[in-house]
Formats: sequence, C-alpha cells, structure tokens
Amino acid sequence: MASQSNVLQSCLQEASRAAQPALERSIDDAVAALQVAETQSMKAVERDALGTAWRELLRNKSMWSAQYPADLRALFEASLEATANSAHAPLSSRSALSPSSSFSSLEPVEASLYSPSQAAALSAAPPSGFQSHSAFSLVNDADVSQAIESSRLLQQILPTVEQTLAELNKLMSSVQGLSNVRPELNPLRPETFAQALRELISATPAEPAVTSLWLKYLADPLGRELKRVYERLVSQLEMANVQGASYRVLPTPASSGRGRGAGRPGEGPGADSSTGTGNGQRAGGSRGHSGYGTEGSGFGEAAARAPSQYADLSNYEIRDELFQDFLFHGGSNANHGLAPSYYATIDEELAALQASPDSAPAGLGESRRAPLSEYQRLPAVDRPPRFVNELSQLNPQVWGAYGRPKERAIVRTQLKKEAQRVGQVLGLEVVRKLVNQVAQDPRLLVPVREAIVALEPSLLRLAMVDPRFFSDEGHAGRRLMERVAQRSFKYNDEFSPEFLAFFEPVTQAFNALNGQAIDGTEPFALALAALELDWDTQDQQETDSRQNVVQALRFAEERQTQADQISFDLSSRSDLDNVPGMVLDFLFGPWALAMAHARLADTRNQIDPEGFGSVVPDLLWSVKREVTLKQPAKLIDMIPPLLGKLHAGLELLGQDPRESEAFFEGLMNLHQPVLKLRRLKSQRDAEESGAAPLGPEDLPATPEQRRARVAAHPWLGREDLDAAGFEDTLPSAPGDLSPLDDAEADASDAAALQAQGLDSPTTAIITASPAATRPAAEAPSAALPQPVPAAAPKPAMDEAEAEQLLLSLRAGGWVDLYSKRRWLRAQLIWASTKGTLFMFVSHGGQPHSMTKRSCERLLRERLLRPVDTHGVVAQALDTVALQAGRAAQPEPQTA
Repeated sequence: MASQSNVLQSCLQEASRAAQPALERSIDDAVAALQVAETQSMKAVERDALGTAWRELLRNKSMWSAQYPADLRALFEASLEATANSAHAPLSSRSALSPSSSFSSLEPVEASLYSPSQAAALSAAPPSGFQSHSAFSLVNDADVSQAIESSRLLQQILPTVEQTLAELNKLMSSVQGLSNVRPELNPLRPETFAQALRELISATPAEPAVTSLWLKYLADPLGRELKRVYERLVSQLEMANVQGASYRVLPTPASSGRGRGAGRPGEGPGADSSTGTGNGQRAGGSRGHSGYGTEGSGFGEAAARAPSQYADLSNYEIRDELFQDFLFHGGSNANHGLAPSYYATIDEELAALQASPDSAPAGLGESRRAPLSEYQRLPAVDRPPRFVNELSQLNPQVWGAYGRPKERAIVRTQLKKEAQRVGQVLGLEVVRKLVNQVAQDPRLLVPVREAIVALEPSLLRLAMVDPRFFSDEGHAGRRLMERVAQRSFKYNDEFSPEFLAFFEPVTQAFNALNGQAIDGTEPFALALAALELDWDTQDQQETDSRQNVVQALRFAEERQTQADQISFDLSSRSDLDNVPGMVLDFLFGPWALAMAHARLADTRNQIDPEGFGSVVPDLLWSVKREVTLKQPAKLIDMIPPLLGKLHAGLELLGQDPRESEAFFEGLMNLHQPVLKLRRLKSQRDAEESGAAPLGPEDLPATPEQRRARVAAHPWLGREDLDAAGFEDTLPSAPGDLSPLDDAEADASDAAALQAQGLDSPTTAIITASPAATRPAAEAPSAALPQPVPAAAPKPAMDEAEAEQLLLSLRAGGWVDLYSKRRWLRAQLIWASTKGTLFMFVSHGGQPHSMTKRSCERLLRERLLRPVDTHGVVAQALDTVALQAGRAAQPEPQTA
C-alpha cells in the first residue's frame, strides 16, 4: 500500500508540474486563434472584443501559469479525501451526482441551476435527500452562466482525451486500491483541470464577454495538452508495473435472461453470462474495448467451458461471412468452438510447413550490399520503393530466427492449433492481414515496415489472449505499432545517423517481445513506456532549444501588430504637413516598432514607456526648415537628446546600426542649414543657406507616404533571423532553383522584404543567386550530400495549387525540405497568424524559417513536400476492411 501511495503521489506531482507549461502553451495557442479570428472578423465590435480578449489573456498568462499548479494540487488533495470516504461504498448506493460528475452527468442547463458547492452537497447526500428542497436554492444569473460555460468547456475537452483517459482511469483506480474502475474518483479527471481553470478565470476581473471568449478558445488547446499529460502519466504508471483495474458490470434483468437461454438464436451456454452478450464483448465498457481481453471480458471463462456449438473452419477463407461478421460486428459466433476437422487441417498445414526446406536466402544486408551503394546515393525522397510484405526475408542478424518467413508462419500455424474458439482464429487472421498492410505502407521507411513484420509473432500471441485488440485505439499492442510508425515520420533517410539511433531501441524492444510469453497487455505497455520515456527526453531537449526562438517570433509578431496600430495613429497627426517622406518612413517603420517594443516590455503600465512617444513631436518639428531657421537655438538644444533617444530606441529594438545610417545622414542634412546658420556672420549668408537647393531628404512626403500600411511580415532583428534559421533554408549548390516565370513579382517581393530587414536570408531563396557563391564545403558532413532532382523548364505545380497546399499545412505536420544540399524531414511548429512567415524544425531542433512566397516557391519546385502521416494502423485496418467488403460482394452474373 505504501508503494502504491508513493506511485499515486508521484503521479499527482507530475501532473501539477506539467500543468504550468501546458497552460502556457494553451494560452499561446488561444492567443494565436483569437488573433486569427480578429483579422478575419468583418465587424468592428467583434474585432474589439477579440483584440481585448487576447491582450488580456497575454497579460494574465504569467500569473495564471504560476497559480494553476497550486490550485490543481489543492483540488487533488480534496479529491483524495473524498475517495477515502467513498471508495468502499457499494456501487448501487452511490448517488448519480458525484462530486466529479455533478456537471457531466446532468444536462448542461440542469447542472447550471446549482452552484458547485450545492452540487457536491447533493452528490454526498443519501437518495432520500432528493425529497427535500430545503437544502437547495436557485442561484443568480451569473452563476448559471458560469456553470453553463464550465459545462461547455468540459464537453469540448472530453472528446480529445477520451481514449487516453480510459486507460488512465483503470491505472489510477488500481493505484488507489480500488477493485474496479471508478472514473469519478480519479483525482486527475478532466473536471479537475477544467474547474481549476474556471476558478482562475472567475477570479480575474474581466467583462463576461471576454471570459466567454477565453473559455471558448482555451478549450481545444487545453484538451490537447491534457491528452499529452495523460499519455505521460499512463507511461509512468506502466513503467511502475501498475496493473489496470477492470470495469465492473452489473447484470441487468435483460442480460440475466439472456444468460438463462432467453437470448438471440445461436447463443447458448458458451456465451458470456456476465455481460449478456454472445460475442464476449463487455457491456457498458468504454468505446473501442472489444471484450476479448483479460479485463472483465469473460473470454477466458467461456473458453474453459465446453461449447455447445462448433464451427467448421477447415475450408476457411478470408471471403467467408464468418470473417466479415468478426471484422465489422465483433463476431456473433466468436465464442463457438472449433470442429475436429479444423484441427486436422491445421495439423496437415503445420506438418507441411515443418517439412518444407528453408529457402535460406542471403541476409538482407548481404544481398543488398552491392546495389545499396547506388541506392544510398539517390535523394532520400526519390529512392525507388522496395517491396516488403509478410513473406519477406528479413536480416537474421537483426531479427534472428524470426527474420525467416517460415519461422513466422510456423508460429502462426501453431497458434491456430492451440486456438479453442472461433474468435481466436479470426483474430490471428486479422493480425496477419494487418501486418501485411502496414508492411506495404509506402510512407514508412523500409526498416520500420520490416520491424512490423518481425513483430508478428508477438502480435499473434497477443491475439490469442485478446482477439480483437486491434479495434481499440488505446490498446497497448496497437499503440505500440502506431507510436513507432508515427515516431518514424521524423526521419526520411534510413541511412542517416539520426534514424539509426532511433531504430536501435525499437529493434531491441521488438526482439524482447518476441522472446516473451504473452499473456496480457503488460509486455507491450512496458515496451512502449520505455520507448516513450526515451523519446520524451529527446523531445524535451529539442523543445527547450527551440522555445526561445518560437517565443521570439511570437513576440515579433505581437510587436508588429502593435507597431501597425501605432503607425496608423501617427498617420492621423495634424503636424505632418511639410514633413519629408524619409522621416515619415522612419516614423511609420522602425520608430513605431521601437515604441511597440517598449510597450510590450513595460512591466509598470506606463503611459509612454521609455519616453519614445514624446520624441515624435520633437522629431517632426526639427525637420521643418521654415520653423527651425527662426528658432535655431531651440533646435541646437534639442538635437543631442533627440538623437540619444532615437539611438536608444533602435538599440532596444536590436537593429543593426548600419541599417539606420541612411536615415541619420538624411536627418543631419535636414538639420544642416540651422547648424550652418550658427556660424554665419551675415543675413545674406543666412538667406543663401535658406535658399539652398533641396536634397533627396528634403522631398516632401507623397500621399502614399502619408498613409500608414500594415507590414507584410513581422520585423526581425539580425540575431532573431539567424536564430530562427532563415539562413539555413538557403540551398548551397548552383542551379538548385530554376528561374521563375514571375521574376518581376519576385523582384517586388524582394524589395518589400529588404524594407522589412529580411532581404539577405530570404530573398536568396527566391533569387538563388547568393546560393551560387556559397562553397560546397559548407554542406553538413554527417551524411552524403543529396542532389536535388533536375528542375523542369516550368514549375512542377501552378501557383494556385501551391497556395492551396500551403494553406493545408498545420502545426505539427511533417514535410521533406531540401536545405544545404540535403533532404531533411522537418516539422512545422509555428506560422504567423497572417500566414506570412513559417518556421519548421528538423533533426536536433534545427530551425528553418521562410516567408510565404518562399514556401510557395519551394512547393512549386518540389523542394518542399508535405508528408502524409495520418494513422498508419487505422489506414491498414480500413484497407483490410475494404478488401474484405469487396470480397464479400457477390460477383456480377454474366449473360
């Protein structure tokens, strides 16, 4: 019990520790979504509300993040106290309104009629308490609204965490010493996290409309973060060898009747009377659990009894209706026994297999040694596919005896011989088909597909215990396959050191599983937990290295948003007449950015942080010659502090002094007449000075310069550009990019980027001319340079198609990116709210950032290729089902 208590406390500590970064990421995602909604809204009132919501959300981010773990910890402790009081109460005596389900088990509006404390009191009261109304009172409208919003928040979170939560409920119930699964006593249930967040929001002074927007936009990201926390906790519990509790099923009169023979035709003593189903499925279980496992399924119990019906599978084929029923509906005959003729057929099949000679081809590495040298030199994304299926010969040095297809077939046939029920035989067949489909998935690297083939013996043994494990997305056996497949999408080159480092622990885990006796899910759960722990460590290192870069880009985006607003405000000033265009360009550009930076960095809520706003009228006055010539002394006194403030603002911004040299030279020329006047002795010289011809800096602002414009991209300093990896997106070989047909458009884009300070790294991608001068020696030495395919005379994709493909990219999606003479697998981790800047990360957390035009250009040239990573196992099962469905259809009759 002490050990279980330690494990429980460790889980609670881990959950509260992970809560702070989870809430921070949720707030960041919510802010980004609110900003997108603000830019897309056509109503001024709605835009104002959305803008206020995300600004206030950012302002409260640090305070909430610091308070959230402590609030959660208090709720955890309160839940443990409630568990101690009610854990051993009979299930039938518990109220339908428990503290954890007071808002989830009622309809939202009904639950909202009671405050949380009243609902909790109601849940603790005996059933007779429902007859007395003295303990309850209607609450005010504000409480009703809050309760409704809380219910909605929970309803949005639950679907995201449902699968993982089912596993966590079982493990947490076991750790708490409960004999059956009690989700309402899990201190880490979603209601706890939602309640803590709602209380934080309620304690923050804000308009009701703003708090509603917060709850609405925080729900989805909080659900995603909570799912990650749950996954880590499940892995932690499985590493601690915690065995999940089982779901308790209370028999109903209807099910009892069926158990006594009142069921459907075909259900007899072989059916599971504890669930009242003839196919062994668990009644009332969580979605996706088949009921053939060891946890309350009743399959083992039914298997021990002599069946009343037998199925003849001696001539079994995949097209049979028996298989269709099992695959699509769970199998109404799954618990039927097997006829003697079936075992006779399997004996013959096994004898033939054992008598057949080994084909004994050369090992995979030896047979491919010669051609692999040429194969390896091809670009990773253009290597021809290599066929793998269930009959493939695998490298015996890696996979041992199970590298031979004959050994795997013998295991499969021996298990068929050991089968006692139809469901076991059908489960073995589904596993064979499933492995065969995954092995032929071209999205996976060849070693990963071969690993799934090599794992078949363990999966077959698992199917004997849990014939329908494949139908449960949360099952450890299926999760292991899917997680290995998904993790492998980080890599696109099977020969790279990064992939080999990933694949070595996978081979060790799979070989260890093949060497174990499989009598439940525990071996798969432990194997996955060990792999996940290693992956989490790697991911944390990469996350730490790129977090600062992402924060810098988000800060730059927010700074640019505020700078755009500041420039609009400046453009409406009444003292802009006769101001040179050069000065207005500076005010609406760099100086608006400096003012925005000062406001965002201000922690004292000052009206004019750093005094940058007060510089504006002085600067405008100082460049009006007709005024300054009349008051030269004032200008002379003003110039030193004015220049000091301007330089301080640009330094705070992080701007390279060379970028502002032209402005300060022009400003000095504008001030020169007054400075010369100080040295003049006569009025005539002063008049000549005042009548001097106008220079470029003296030209008055054009109507276009008088109008402030929204920047196409957030401004970034040189250090931010380098840290974000704009330079790393440069190709480094001549001719990597073919000439564009829209050269003029690219030229204008390059000019715009130059004005934003992005010209050097980004336009090189567009023009490709600087790349031609980069020495090839700068290419990474860790792997062979991979030449880019010869570019076609015209782009491989038209502009509209490239733009649509870019819009389909989502954060977390994978792409193949050609950078510095190598094809890299990279993940999109950030995109600006306006969709103008994108940041990808490749191996080791290396960032690669680029503009929208650069992304579209690379897409058109097939140098940026999105990778399809949707569910590998799910797709394989869909294919098996589709093939089975087609096979089941009768062939058309011909005349």
